[in-house]
Amino acid sequence: MPKKVIPFPPRKAPPATPAPPRILIHLGARRYTLSVPSPSPVLPPEPAPVATPGRLEQLQVQTRFLRLSEAVRLGDRIDGWRVCWVGGWDKGKVLFVVMVERVVGAGQT
Repeated sequence: MPKKVIPFPPRKAPPATPAPPRILIHLGARRYTLSVPSPSPVLPPEPAPVATPGRLEQLQVQTRFLRLSEAVRLGDRIDGWRVCWVGGWDKGKVLFVVMVERVVGAGQT
């Protein structure tokens, strides 16, 4: 006697919904998941000085670490420098540590 085969309709794939980006942090044996609802607004870098046509100009990125008395955000500008990294408050919560950068020509300091 031949086997009876029941034809099932093909499975429908669930609708693809874009999941919000997630950040997974491991601290020792603990895991923390942070969901990021939207990309954080970051200001574009300050435009580099324009080189004269027909002449190559070497540019240099200068970086400095600053210890500030007030908190700042990524992309903020301080005296021509742009905040590119935010470290947060130090252990005593007295100073706010950040890294700043600026683009200069090779001959400038």
